[in-house]
Amino acid sequence: MMNIRPPAFAGTFYPEDEEKLKKDIEKYLKDVRPEKVNGKIKALILPHAGYEYSAPVAAHGYKLLQEATVQQPISNIILIGPSHKVTFTNIGLTSYNFWRTPLGIVQLSPLSQELKDESDFSLVNEAHLFEHSIEVQLPFLQSVLKEFKITPLVCGRLNAFKEIAATINEHLNEETLIIISSDLSHYLPYKEACETDKETIDAILALDSFIEANQACGVDGILILNEVAKANKWKTKLLDYRNSGDTAGDKTQVVGYASIVYYE
Repeated sequence: MMNIRPPAFAGTFYPEDEEKLKKDIEKYLKDVRPEKVNGKIKALILPHAGYEYSAPVAAHGYKLLQEATVQQPISNIILIGPSHKVTFTNIGLTSYNFWRTPLGIVQLSPLSQELKDESDFSLVNEAHLFEHSIEVQLPFLQSVLKEFKITPLVCGRLNAFKEIAATINEHLNEETLIIISSDLSHYLPYKEACETDKETIDAILALDSFIEANQACGVDGILILNEVAKANKWKTKLLDYRNSGDTAGDKTQVVGYASIVYYE
């Protein structure tokens, strides 16, 4: 039986019309100068605001992924995002086995079921149903990858970062990519946001474990990823940084966005 999570944010965070969504994503990707890294892509940190604000930044990561898959097959995506509306403990799993967007249906990986047996993971469907941080990544993935499955994970209140990272690390393979969905600072004046976000980005690139929640809404996913990266000796690179003042124009209160790649 197909248990499908419907798109909750089509028409608000990104276009609901299939053709417009395709054209918008094509333009975002076309406007990006291709980047390269000297190794295999293992993970990305990407923003999750409305497309008009953050998609130009996210496109840098997806363009790199699109170019990399010519030689590096990617078939499994572990998507980790924060829970903006539902409060719970541990990592939230979902019982949905498909997610739908205006571009079609995406199947969940068997890993989504396997993780139910782990102590720091639990079923929290409502956290997924009302969460945009993972959903907004899917149309980009559908545009740059041919066939893939996803394991969507939403972070509740967490303490066992190293244990969770170790569990995720056990389930990685050569065709797995981790995507952390996170914006950076929120509603600071433009100059202050740039300064704060630079500190955060520097900490992320150094695989620092001391990043605060007010520096990035997806901080839990970032900390988990940094533990995985340290265990595997991955390298990091900033692909793009801008904030909503750059992409949308209003610089009185801005939200920061970065596209960061981890590779080996």
